Amino acid sequence: MDDVRPAPRAESIPGALWTIALVALSPFPLSALVYCYGPAQWSAPALTTLQAWSAVTLAFLGGVRWGLETREPSPRIMRQMFSFLCAVAAVVVLLARGRAPETWILGGFVVAFLIQWLFDHQTPDTPSRYPILSTAVTAAACVSLGLALEKAMNG
Repeated sequence: MDDVRPAPRAESIPGALWTIALVALSPFPLSALVYCYGPAQWSAPALTTLQAWSAVTLAFLGGVRWGLETREPSPRIMRQMFSFLCAVAAVVVLLARGRAPETWILGGFVVAFLIQWLFDHQTPDTPSRYPILSTAVTAAACVSLGLALEKAMNG
């Protein structure tokens, strides 16, 4: 008889973790909606909030990845370097404000989120709940940034 092992069971995501994640993601759609559809006097602060929150979140995701890697008996230096580079990329894109068009800043954040998402989904030995949470973060960020990008491109 063949030795058949069941597939590893996916970890469920506790309700409290989803609640925290949704609260932490709320600045993305809220600031994008205010930037796109709110009063004119709130447009610039909403865009600043969206971009600053993007940088904070990218740095946070890099820190999460760093933490996941440091639990390994032999941390992989390339994974740790990429984790650090996510934070660096976030700061570089944010600091380009005023030096590059807003469309490039917003597009840069979309690209950074998608690259980190692809990297996260190629990382072995992560908790099974991590890809789901990573996808939620990336989706909230990219949809919100995309909405703001459309407004920045077309006024």
